[in-house]
Amino acid sequence: MDWSRNVPVVLLTILTALFISGSSGAQDAIPSPRGAVNDFAGVMSAGDVARTEALAREVLEKTGAAVVVATFSAIGGHDIQEYANRLYSFWGIGKRGQDRGVLIVLVLQERTIWIETGYGVEGVLPDGRVGEILDQKVLPYLKRGEYSRGLASSVEAISGVLAEEAGVTLTDRPEAGRPVGRAAGQRSGGAGSWFLILFILLLLLLMGTRKGREIDPLLFSGARRRAGGDGDFEGFESFGGGFGGFGGGSSGGGGAGRHF
Repeated sequence: MDWSRNVPVVLLTILTALFISGSSGAQDAIPSPRGAVNDFAGVMSAGDVARTEALAREVLEKTGAAVVVATFSAIGGHDIQEYANRLYSFWGIGKRGQDRGVLIVLVLQERTIWIETGYGVEGVLPDGRVGEILDQKVLPYLKRGEYSRGLASSVEAISGVLAEEAGVTLTDRPEAGRPVGRAAGQRSGGAGSWFLILFILLLLLLMGTRKGREIDPLLFSGARRRAGGDGDFEGFESFGGGFGGFGGGSSGGGGAGRHF
């Protein structure tokens, strides 16, 4: 291996990785989903999280619609409607082609909540109906600082509408739960960024050997298979704690939001 010829490549790789790391830190990177409840701000009680997860699973099983909650301490000054729309598409809520999904986003710093709806549920959850749910079932709790109960109530109300449309009965209903103090903040990306840099360096060094050249096609063919062969993103089926509601769905841009 001619080290002098590969030094520029290695340096360029390091600089690129550092740039990506810095950019993701400056911009609020969209996290991967944990499940039906993604309480990144740590405002929901353990009981409400468990009950809401159970209800979301039942709704998904009986109606085919995915109801997802995401809370954030802040979103870097972004407009909550635009952020919710991007988050919905990035996570791929609902099944591709059916787009039966609902995303509830709460941001503490801006004291705002937004409910984003997928194409497939806009008929039963038009903007006006979503606004009524917020006004009647959610805002009274949020204005009192009862974020956990307000979010659980939003999922319960939306689930009731979806169940009525599908003609099914739901057994799991979230109950009132007191909000708890904020949990540990979102994970820092520093360690992961340095791990990525180290991985890239090792990969470059490995590719310079005969053994590495034999392994290289296997690595990239595996990556292509995970991406769907043609590079299309297929959602977060392997993430989300086994929730199963991330199937590549898209949002129609509908929904409603409120300040509290």
